[in-house]
Amino acid sequence: MAKHKVKPAAIFLLIVATAIVLVILGSVWLGTDTNRALKIAFTPTQPFKDDTRDAARDYMQDSAWAALPNYNSHATDRPQGVFDTAIIPDVDVFFVHPTTYLKKAHWNAPIKAPEANEAVDLRAMKMQASAFNTAGQIFAPRYRQATLGAFFDTTGEGVKAIGLAYTDVLAAFDNFIAEKNNGRPFILAGHSQGSLHLLYLLQHRISGTALQNRFVAAYLIGWPVSIEADLDALSGIGACATKSDTGCIISYQTFGLGGAPVNLKTYMETTVGLSGKSRKGSQMLCTNPLDWTIGGNAPRSTHLGAIIRNNDAEAPLSPPQKGFTGAQCGPDGVLYITDLPGEAWQQYKMAGENYHPYDIPMFYMNIRENATLRAQSWGATHVQ
Repeated sequence: MAKHKVKPAAIFLLIVATAIVLVILGSVWLGTDTNRALKIAFTPTQPFKDDTRDAARDYMQDSAWAALPNYNSHATDRPQGVFDTAIIPDVDVFFVHPTTYLKKAHWNAPIKAPEANEAVDLRAMKMQASAFNTAGQIFAPRYRQATLGAFFDTTGEGVKAIGLAYTDVLAAFDNFIAEKNNGRPFILAGHSQGSLHLLYLLQHRISGTALQNRFVAAYLIGWPVSIEADLDALSGIGACATKSDTGCIISYQTFGLGGAPVNLKTYMETTVGLSGKSRKGSQMLCTNPLDWTIGGNAPRSTHLGAIIRNNDAEAPLSPPQKGFTGAQCGPDGVLYITDLPGEAWQQYKMAGENYHPYDIPMFYMNIRENATLRAQSWGATHVQ
């Protein structure tokens, strides 16, 4: 199996090139009005080199994973009233969780970070990774994720924290392929910071390698992807154009109709993509999760069910809310929901009608059906 070995120093430089101004990344979801306060609240004050960091995890150990097929996790949960139990037996899902470490004590989450780990187990695995659990077996690594404050830093220290987190994701994926996958086809899935790491992983581990022959699809949800500046750097890997395409990428960012994704647009105008080209003037990928077309516009009748976030983390997943909302991709590449969500969807909504925390739960059943369809489609068109 061919691999592109990437040294940590090179990783840092690549991330610097991709995210020139990290404060813009923080602005993407939280709005510039609060950036100053958030930077003060969440960004570590010590230099990255002086921070005390845990050693890299040993991914041969089950404890280094939030979800494994033989491991009791919430990634196997199903919404109430949903009784499908069969999974695609010959497909795996490699899921990378979003940012859950919010403290400023460290640039990267310690292995023993109770609140962050609990959020991974009871939120990310339960509300996000579980949406993929009929498409295949789920493998979800724990990693030294960059703290939330890394995305508001303007000194370059945050870049290093993100780079360190990425080295863990690479190590976990390499272990997954070498020790756990056994040559099966696989789906990549993530949200927010997790999707950022998977975008790089596609370039460094999948594109142009033998693994591309087993790559089913990548759900890079909640992170902006430029069709021209990012996807052009991935040989033979483009955007999924239909609901059953394989070997391709899905991505979207969720806003309310009439929302103001000003900072998301600023990110696209001021940063450099995987290809080394500016994202300025390029098109942000918007895959409509209701009809799985690029730039699509779909009515609420196509919505298969949203899952409400329950503040009781131990409670079972709620029954799906079918026909929750329609959705349309705007010319700016942003996914706008066309119907007003209720009060249950307001608690974690961000500035500018930004529903980033709900990117997956809001379209949970559509994602569930589609990931399974793509896994089946891959099996129907490939001889193993």
